[in-house]
Amino acid sequence: MKKLRIVLIISALFLMKAALTSAQVSVNVNINAQPLWGPVSYDYVEYYYMPEHNLYYYAPKKQFIYMKGNKWIFSKRLPYQYRHADLYKTYKVVINEPKPYLRNDHYSNYYKQYKQGHYKQDNIRDSRDTKYTKRKDHPYHSHNKAITPKHKNVSQLGNKPYDKNSAKKRGNKQGSR
Repeated sequence: MKKLRIVLIISALFLMKAALTSAQVSVNVNINAQPLWGPVSYDYVEYYYMPEHNLYYYAPKKQFIYMKGNKWIFSKRLPYQYRHADLYKTYKVVINEPKPYLRNDHYSNYYKQYKQGHYKQDNIRDSRDTKYTKRKDHPYHSHNKAITPKHKNVSQLGNKPYDKNSAKKRGNKQGSR
């Protein structure tokens, strides 16, 4: 009986190991496909819904999707009627499901509180996070400001690098930190 239990336990462990080794882990990341006006904190985005304007943006193809009459229009450019829209300030909802515009009644109703006014969202353009500044089109890409703090090793007396020993020689009280 003990031998049978041992054989069953070993068989179960062997099967579990085989199942675990064949499992696949997939991580979707499309930070480079997201527009600079997109909100931060999302590694993967399929669609943005902008309740204020009742339009969608499909990130993988860089297309705006909006209703004209009773048809959905796909365009690389923002539609003329939204030419004054500030995409950096308008509220955006990330939706990762296929063709959310086909359920526009649901999203329009669910996010109706965001149709009035602007709600503050941090956007990719203003972020100094290295996952965004690695992008070549990011304003801080060439400056490496995301990595270097603004006042690191700079004395308050000027723009020279802070040197503890030379500050002591000058009699500066800041050198005695």
